[in-house]
Amino acid sequence: MITNSILTAETRMLLDEVTAKSWFDAEVQREINFAYHEFVSAVITTYEDFYRTFTTFNFVANQQEYGSVDGVPTDVFKVRRVETNYDVAKAPNNFIKSLPVDITQIRDQLGSSNFGGIRNSLYYVFGFDSSFTIGFVPTPTIDSTGGVKFWYIKNIANLSLSTDPVSIPYSDRYAKGISLIAASMLLRKGQQEEGASERYMLEGQNMKGQMMEELEDRIADDSKIITDTLGMSLDFSEPF
Repeated sequence: MITNSILTAETRMLLDEVTAKSWFDAEVQREINFAYHEFVSAVITTYEDFYRTFTTFNFVANQQEYGSVDGVPTDVFKVRRVETNYDVAKAPNNFIKSLPVDITQIRDQLGSSNFGGIRNSLYYVFGFDSSFTIGFVPTPTIDSTGGVKFWYIKNIANLSLSTDPVSIPYSDRYAKGISLIAASMLLRKGQQEEGASERYMLEGQNMKGQMMEELEDRIADDSKIITDTLGMSLDFSEPF
């Protein structure tokens, strides 16, 4: 497993500076994170579901909106899918896809516990990170343990601790590209070794491109999409 400490050591080796002289540790870490997120963005562009994860949280009687204190994750980058069951105790397998909606379209239904002729529940979201909130229409009238199934693309945090893992595909082969780009930026900012800086940047960008190509090649075309019929009564109890 490639970790932050390995990237730091590799970057300093490329800089020919094992211990801090021209570049402080904070500077090196900052450029590593900039390069790291460049690779993460490349992964999302190629196949965002590489970062897909899953969790559940409970419905609470008469509570419409849910946040981190209710078990909603704080690392949501993009909501991928939501399923709801308003009475798990009575019908544990009766999960149905919840449909996304703009809150401005349902203001007259906020606080309502009536489905009002719709079969699927609706959900709306706002906020980001620790303030991320999701609301549901209709509002549940009883507690429903595990009543919400939640798939999402997670937001990848900065590397900080030396043991933090590098979360990109095939990291053993391509994580060095992060160090190459980081070292290139540090050399450029320090106005040292412009030739080496350009060479490192080219090598790092090539490794990023190779990672994207390999990820693309390893994904079957039909695994990238989810065929669904909006609002239909389909069985969504099985993940994708």
